[in-house]
Amino acid sequence: MKRNLRLAMSIAALAVAPAVFGQSTDTTQTTLSVTYGPEAQFTAGTTATTLLTKVGTKFESFSGTTDFTYKIRTSQNTGVGSITVQVTDFSAGGPVLTDLTYSCTAPAPGTACNAGTAVSNSAGTSVVGFAADAHSADGGDAGTTTWTLVDRTTIKTGTYTSTATYTISAT
Repeated sequence: MKRNLRLAMSIAALAVAPAVFGQSTDTTQTTLSVTYGPEAQFTAGTTATTLLTKVGTKFESFSGTTDFTYKIRTSQNTGVGSITVQVTDFSAGGPVLTDLTYSCTAPAPGTACNAGTAVSNSAGTSVVGFAADAHSADGGDAGTTTWTLVDRTTIKTGTYTSTATYTISAT
């Protein structure tokens, strides 16, 4: 009986031993994968209205500046991007769009428009262009559109408005 008791205790001890003295480790790896595509974001200045004013002599052109910020990333090999602006006609009796032009500033990697760029009410015209593999700063880049409107004596006194709609795109 003593022998059977010792044998039973030995078997029980052997059964518990791996759990008490053994160690089990399991390791698995996973691959983290992310795809970055072209993206673009645009914000026009801090005010909703750009006032065109004049400083200087009588019948000098009106001017005003719209500040903007943008973030952009274009595809590496064939990507392109753009910021364009399309302008509505001025309210009735106001100036004509052929008298309104603009110039732009934008840091690299953007290419700003030329001074004296004509506006359009039927299609967006270039403000900033971007080539393949263009990247703005993580916090965004800043640019400006400076508007110039010829002061014609034939325009009746009053306040006239037009809407400038900016569009940014990236491929």
